[in-house]
Amino acid sequence: MRELISLTSQPLQILDIGARAGIHPRWEKLRHRFPVRITGFEADARECAALNERTTPGVTFLPCALSSQHGERPFHLLVAEGSSSLFAPNYPFINRTVAEPGYRLQRELRLTTKPLDAALAEESIRGIDFIKIDTEGYELEILKGAPDTLKDVFAVELEVWFNPVFVGAPLFRDVDAFMAAQGFTLFDVARSNCFFKRKEGASLGGPKGQLVAGDAIYFRDLAALPSESILFEKGKLVRCLILLMQYAYYDVAMEFTGLAFKHGKLTDAEAIAIRNCIRREGRRSMFDFPGKHTLEKLIKRLGRWLTKFEGDYLGNW
Repeated sequence: MRELISLTSQPLQILDIGARAGIHPRWEKLRHRFPVRITGFEADARECAALNERTTPGVTFLPCALSSQHGERPFHLLVAEGSSSLFAPNYPFINRTVAEPGYRLQRELRLTTKPLDAALAEESIRGIDFIKIDTEGYELEILKGAPDTLKDVFAVELEVWFNPVFVGAPLFRDVDAFMAAQGFTLFDVARSNCFFKRKEGASLGGPKGQLVAGDAIYFRDLAALPSESILFEKGKLVRCLILLMQYAYYDVAMEFTGLAFKHGKLTDAEAIAIRNCIRREGRRSMFDFPGKHTLEKLIKRLGRWLTKFEGDYLGNW
């Protein structure tokens, strides 16, 4: 990626909100090849301190609870601490499922919250390229507190909810409408194997139950933006292309490179160098080879037949 590094003076700026699990391996791997600056937010101060004890240069974690506004909110610490949320669990639904033990309440805490825009201003952090939010249903509230930050953001990865696991938490349809209004386009939804089975009959039909959550990835569509957009600024464009390649959207990266060249944002030599880099990165992918889709279908069929874990009972194979 040397060609791309030379075209930007700033590192890729990433926010990881709900960072209890630590930095995703995707970004750890990228950091060996491209400059990356990661700021994580973790509302649990104890967990945040543990993350900072084992962090590496270029990665910082802040013990901050984010919301749409300044204030105080109850935080529901659950037995499965990674499922804890600022929203209360919806026990009438949860208690019907095998997930119930993990959603039992340990204790309720009071957290002081602030908008993301304010939190970043306090730390003098600006020019964010990518945001990941995994906050157990509180994603939309955090997004509403970041109107200024979102203006420069190219991509957002969100945990999204399809069924009411938390009381009053927005569902996917609400989040998707908000993201569209902010100029983001949905590219994919990963179901993340987050299915709840009913307690009655739990041993029947394999472990797959009712879909409750997944992860959605959104990008801005540069083709819909004016050439004056900040996303066409050379350094920002390069960081956008890096993000697309991290999610294996090499085709979109090629298209956006062509758009930037058409708008006069890249010289002929720069466009050629970037395209060569995209091709090379695409070919490096172990999943990019002739016949991969046929093999993928065969593997999925075999897996579903053996486990029924990912079986599509709508009849789609």
